[in-house]
This record gives sequence, structure tokens and C-alpha cells, in this order.
Amino acid sequence: MAFETLNEKTKQLISEIAENLAYQIKPNNNRNIKEVVKNIGGKITYTNDLFEVSNGTIKKITNNKFEILIYNSNNLTIEIENFILAHELGHLFLHLGFANEKWKKINEGKINPNWQYEEELEANQFAFAFLMPKKEYRKILFENKSNDNIVNISLISKYFNVTKEKARIRGYELNFLKHRKELI
Repeated sequence: MAFETLNEKTKQLISEIAENLAYQIKPNNNRNIKEVVKNIGGKITYTNDLFEVSNGTIKKITNNKFEILIYNSNNLTIEIENFILAHELGHLFLHLGFANEKWKKINEGKINPNWQYEEELEANQFAFAFLMPKKEYRKILFENKSNDNIVNISLISKYFNVTKEKARIRGYELNFLKHRKELI
């Protein structure tokens, strides 16, 4: 699985932070992550300069403003973009301390910290929990499960506006999905 190097306690803590934050800054369960970024002081900029950004990069504008730079790839779907944005929000809140003293001490401009592997896994964990909170995932899963326990992962991914792969990973990570034969 995608989370095998994070211990359970770390996963649980990050998930709690992400889910609590999601409920605070995603009014009415807003699935438009671009709008969420804008509402908390963010700006999204697309670039064709691969050297400027790998998938996403954060730039500090002021103490309460930031910019997320995203590589403008031909295969950038809204589902992939949502995960990139949520992943960058994970770095913003978990590692850069946005909206607290740690963020205020960071110089304005592009932040290029060379994240460690574990920090990338933490940002992924944040993105999964932020986009697909556990209680909501469970509710949607059961609404889209047939009488013979077959889950329509396409409907779940569509609901959360993520790829089928990300919806599947989240289901396994939460132990709601156990076998491949459960999915269509």
C-alpha cells in the first residue's frame, strides 16, 4: 500500500488533522478544491516549466497568502489536480505551519525544501483524508455497494472527484475494501 512506511499512530494523527481541517475549510462539503484554496488565501498558477515545479510547489506571498504552482501537463485531469492541490495543502499545514508562527518565519518567495520521502507520504496521507474523510467515505461506500457486496468504485471516485485509483487506495487504507473482487 501507499502508506506502508508511516506508522499507524502517525497516519491516524495526520488523518484527524486533515479531516478536522476539511470540515472547517470546506463549507458545505465543497468538492471544488480550487475554491477551497482561494478561500484560505491561496492562488493556483499553472506553468509549463518543468524545472520550476515537479507536480506542485508552494510559494509564500505574505503571512496569510500563498501560491501553488502546478505543472500544466496534457494529462492533468481535475481528479489528478485535486489530489495535487490537497497534497500541497498537506505540506502547507503539516510541514510549513501555514497560519501560525512557523509560517510567519518563512521568507516570501518560492519554497523549495527538498521534502524527504516520509514528508511526501505524510502529505499524501493528508490528501487522502482531506479529500475523502473516513465517515463520509464509509457512507458513500455503503450507498454504492450492491447486495452481493460489490462496490462501484467509479461512483465513489466521481463523488469525491478523485481518480479510481485514489478512491481504491483510500478504501483499502481504511480497511473498508479487502479484496479485488469487491470492486467494479
